[in-house]
Amino acid sequence: MGVVGLQRFIGGASTSPTSGFYLVVGASASLGFQPTGIVHHNGARTDRGYADDVVAMEQKRGVDLTMRQIGCPGETTYSMLHTGDHCYVGSGSQRNAARIYLGQHHDQAGLITIDLGFNDVRPCLWKWVPDSACVAKGLAQIRANLPGDIKLLQTYAGAHVHFVGLLYADPFLSDYVNPHSGAASAEQTRVLVTDLDNELTSIYRAANIPIANVPGAFHMDNVSATKWDQRPVPTNVLYACSWTWMCTPPPWGPDDHPNDAGYRAIANAIEVAVPTTW
Repeated sequence: MGVVGLQRFIGGASTSPTSGFYLVVGASASLGFQPTGIVHHNGARTDRGYADDVVAMEQKRGVDLTMRQIGCPGETTYSMLHTGDHCYVGSGSQRNAARIYLGQHHDQAGLITIDLGFNDVRPCLWKWVPDSACVAKGLAQIRANLPGDIKLLQTYAGAHVHFVGLLYADPFLSDYVNPHSGAASAEQTRVLVTDLDNELTSIYRAANIPIANVPGAFHMDNVSATKWDQRPVPTNVLYACSWTWMCTPPPWGPDDHPNDAGYRAIANAIEVAVPTTW
């Protein structure tokens, strides 16, 4: 059935598709960040991210979504809840931007995706040897803050708003093809990102929020043999290399943001999670 969500159903038959809003909450990936090819530059937002893909997919189903991206690169569950963001002037924050936007659209149908948690552990994984103790601290921070982030958004949102929480694939599976790290490091990052996803799953389920299975879309647990760049690798490494910039040589990589194909895969996972009726 189409829209995946923005059609109303009366007596078992759908009325004409409606319009709605799409509020995109998160960090750099929520803005479609990709590398620029400029040395020592950490990338720029694009119009080819998963949020853009979701809007395009819904439009093909006859639903017009008005998208508002309020994400801030580097956002963590802590900074979302407690501090002002470097993306906003003065005491502004992504949280306040969400409050204002949802207040203005309180009686409208809408979709909110939450893309928070990866930056709480990301610095722990950008190392030749992944730091499990650092990840444990990041998970504790997520447990302490993400439920509050969600509660605030649910408080601001109206009765016709639906949420989807994003899990994460592991871009650092690329360690498998890196001579400085290797297969053992790649497997360790997979275990640690799985710990992150388990934590997020528990929190989203407790808040009754559907989940976008991004790691499933990236085949994160598939270790069957295949090839990437003419060399034998597990399937999950193939997707990490093919759908992110991590295996791309400088100046474009390595960069852990998804590429166009990766963002489309994330959008597909979101579409599966959006309710079929509102």
